[in-house]
Amino acid sequence: MPSHRFFLPQPFNQEKLLLTFEESHHLQNVMKVRQGESVEIVNGMGFLAQGRVEMLDKSGTTICLMKQSFTPKGPYELILAQALIRPSLLDWVIEKGTELGVTQFWLYPGECSEKKELSAQQLERLHHLMIGALKQSGRLYLPQIQLKDPLSYWKKPGDLLLFGSLTPQAVRLEPVMDSSVIIAIGPEKGFSHHEEKILHRQLGGKGIQLHTNTLRTETAAICALSLLSYAMKL
Repeated sequence: MPSHRFFLPQPFNQEKLLLTFEESHHLQNVMKVRQGESVEIVNGMGFLAQGRVEMLDKSGTTICLMKQSFTPKGPYELILAQALIRPSLLDWVIEKGTELGVTQFWLYPGECSEKKELSAQQLERLHHLMIGALKQSGRLYLPQIQLKDPLSYWKKPGDLLLFGSLTPQAVRLEPVMDSSVIIAIGPEKGFSHHEEKILHRQLGGKGIQLHTNTLRTETAAICALSLLSYAMKL
C-alpha cells in the first residue's frame, strides 16, 4: 500500500473529487503532497481510486480521478463485542481491531465497567481512529460501531458466540468453520458471575481460554482477534 492514501466517504462518480477538510489538511501539512502527485483514495465501501492532485490551497484539495476498482465484501463477519473500558484503552482496541479485520464493534456497558456510556465526541474520535487504521492497513471496508444494551438484554445470536473466560470450563480455541463469529470481551475487572451465566446459558456462548496468563482487557481483545484470524483462516 502506498503512503499517499486518503479517505473520502462518498461514491466516486465524478471526475474531480474534493477532499474533506481533515484529509486535505493531512495531505498538505502532514504528508506534504504536492500538485501533480499521484494519490489513492478509499471510501470504506470497497472502492479504491487512483488520482492526481489537481489543485490544493487553503480552501481544500481537488483530486482528478484517473481510475478506480471495486472489491466485493468478504464472506466473513468478525464481530468484537467489547465491554466499555477507559477511553485510552478503547482507542487502542478500536484502532488495532480495525487493523486485524473486525467488521463490527459492539460496545456495551458491562456490569463491572467503570464507564457506562460514550459521548458523541468520543464516538467521533473512535470513527477517526478507524479511518486512520483503515488507510494504514490497506482495508477497503470501514467497520461499523454499534452501541449495545447490557448483556442481560441481548437475544441469542444466530452466529457463533465466543467469550474470553478464566473459568476451569473454558476451552482452547479450535479451527472455526463458521463465517460469522462474535467474540465477547469483558471490562477491566472482567465479566461478573451473572454475565458469565448469561453468555453461556441465555446466549449459547462458549467460554474460551485465550492464554495461560491472565490478560488485561485490551490485551485479551487483541489476542482473541489474532487467534480468530488464524482459526478462521482470514
